Amino acid sequence: MRDPGLQPERTALAWQRTALAAAVAAVLLLRGGLVRDAPLEIAAAGCAAAVVVLWFIAVRRPPTTGSTRRVLGAATLAVAASGVLTAVQIVLLP
Repeated sequence: MRDPGLQPERTALAWQRTALAAAVAAVLLLRGGLVRDAPLEIAAAGCAAAVVVLWFIAVRRPPTTGSTRRVLGAATLAVAASGVLTAVQIVLLP
């Protein structure tokens, strides 16, 4: 027995978890960047905050295949950029 409403609900819950984790990461990165005067961490916080903005966009728009893929791709790039900026800050600019 299949319920067609379950898959969109799971997707929405996954977006919520991702947005919450990104918001927490953004706050921690911003705080760490301001305390240690680390501009790359502040930029990484901006990338993490972008994921939260993308979540709002994904929730507010009616889902279409093209728009969903673009938002997901943008969120993926924002998370990757945040990770790279944080790694560069930690490794190259201690």
